[in-house]
Amino acid sequence: MNQRRTSILPQPMASDRRAVNRRMSIVGGLLVAGLLGIAARAHQIAVVDHPTYAERGNRQQLRSFKLAASRGDVVDRNGMTLATSDRVHRIVLNPRQIRGLGQSDDLLGLLLQLFPEEDADYLTAELARDKAYRQLRMILDDEQAAIVQSWKIPGVSLEPATQRVYPRGLLGAHIVGRVNGQGEGNLGIELSLDERLRGRDAQSPAYFARGKKLLIDGGPGPDVARGDTVTLTIDSAIQAMVEDELNAIVDRWNPVGASVVVLDPRNGEVLALASRPTFDPNHKIDKVSQTSSLAVQAAYEPGSTMKAITVAAALDEGVIRENETLYCEKGRWQYTPKHVIRDTHPAEWLDITNILAESSNICTTKIADRLGKAKLHRWVRRFHFGERPAIQLPGATKGLLAAHEKWSDIQAANISFGQGMSASPLQVAAAFGALANNGEYIHPAIVKRVTDFRGATVFEHSPEREKVVRASTARTVLRMLESVVHSRHGTGNNAAVPGYRVAGKTSTAQKANGGKGYTDDQYFASFVGALPAADPRVVILVSVDNPEGGHFGNEVAAPSFA
Repeated sequence: MNQRRTSILPQPMASDRRAVNRRMSIVGGLLVAGLLGIAARAHQIAVVDHPTYAERGNRQQLRSFKLAASRGDVVDRNGMTLATSDRVHRIVLNPRQIRGLGQSDDLLGLLLQLFPEEDADYLTAELARDKAYRQLRMILDDEQAAIVQSWKIPGVSLEPATQRVYPRGLLGAHIVGRVNGQGEGNLGIELSLDERLRGRDAQSPAYFARGKKLLIDGGPGPDVARGDTVTLTIDSAIQAMVEDELNAIVDRWNPVGASVVVLDPRNGEVLALASRPTFDPNHKIDKVSQTSSLAVQAAYEPGSTMKAITVAAALDEGVIRENETLYCEKGRWQYTPKHVIRDTHPAEWLDITNILAESSNICTTKIADRLGKAKLHRWVRRFHFGERPAIQLPGATKGLLAAHEKWSDIQAANISFGQGMSASPLQVAAAFGALANNGEYIHPAIVKRVTDFRGATVFEHSPEREKVVRASTARTVLRMLESVVHSRHGTGNNAAVPGYRVAGKTSTAQKANGGKGYTDDQYFASFVGALPAADPRVVILVSVDNPEGGHFGNEVAAPSFA
């Protein structure tokens, strides 16, 4: 007979079940409320307060990273590159990590296999720094970078960089200039147009995680602008010939310095300009004197080349006639009780053409006396002596030209034949260019064009013209100056160029002796000329400072013109 099993546990009463259900409901409600609170908070963080929390996170990992613009190129008038920037590499160290791994000594040994022993102190100091990021100053090419990568040392990495290079070396060094260790222009066009060449840097966001940098958004944005390209007026082929000729002058005459200027008188564009001593912008400069452009920054007493200006002024003023003759005192003239003026080639009577051809100081002084001090000063100023050339090169000198009220009689005489004043070779060439350009002075220029990184022209040279003497007067003087080179008694025979008629003027100027007159054994020898004389396309000036073994312009400078 089956017996009903009964539980030994007491059966719950109905009231107990209701209590349990209430507690379950309360707990469930609390759980739901908690979940709803969490969801609400998550919504607050993820949606409402997202910008605030994102900014906090960015401050911890997202930083601003400088994107340096690539420096623009410098090219000649034909597009030949004279200065550019190469992509190179720099070593980046995490000295803390390297020391922590005990790798400092091993790494130093490897670095000194790449770099000279003289860098040992610098490298040791960098490895000892309590820093997580140090970029070394050394530049690495691709081959050296591959060697560093092969080391696989934690805390050692590479970053891209740029290095300024000058593919033509010393060609046009004083024009192009160079940059300093920080990549800033400090000489030549690199300095004067630094703002255009260096471009516009930008800031780009980057995540930094565990000491590593990761650019976002694809790298450089539209704010990064490559530097402008500067096109010079110079022609590298002509510049190379000028550089070679200056080297020959240095070898032959061992001067203190020398310079050559070549310009187009029709538009003022400088086709070549060079000086000695010089430098190679790719290498360390040994002496500061190497960086001085004598053609632009140094002033000298131009000497007899100024006689052409004095004659042009007198002809234009009508105080002399083209066919007039003057008595030249047989080479010695007691001009004042204390001052004697002498000629190297004594003569009695000379017409204006032969006064220039034989370079008579005495007759040039007589011409200047007819002009008077005020007019002579005004005419010298009209050819822009005593005024800084508006050329895009730093440090251009204005020379020295005192006010005529301060001139004594002998000072006025000296200035008429180019002593007692000073000018740069560039100033003399530009003034002579006015005679070669039908009396129109054009300010010399070295920059032909500037284009931005999109290829748009932002600057174009436009000749600045100024009429300084009548065209008929300029042509007359130029015709007279042919006799300097092509007549039997001319002082510039060595400047003759086969197949061309040359109009030019020699100068043999004594150097000033520290305000105490002039030296007897130190000279500036120069020649300036234009060809072809009938319609000049080029003006060339050659100036040699204190040559050894000779001093006449026809002997030292004129052969280099030819």
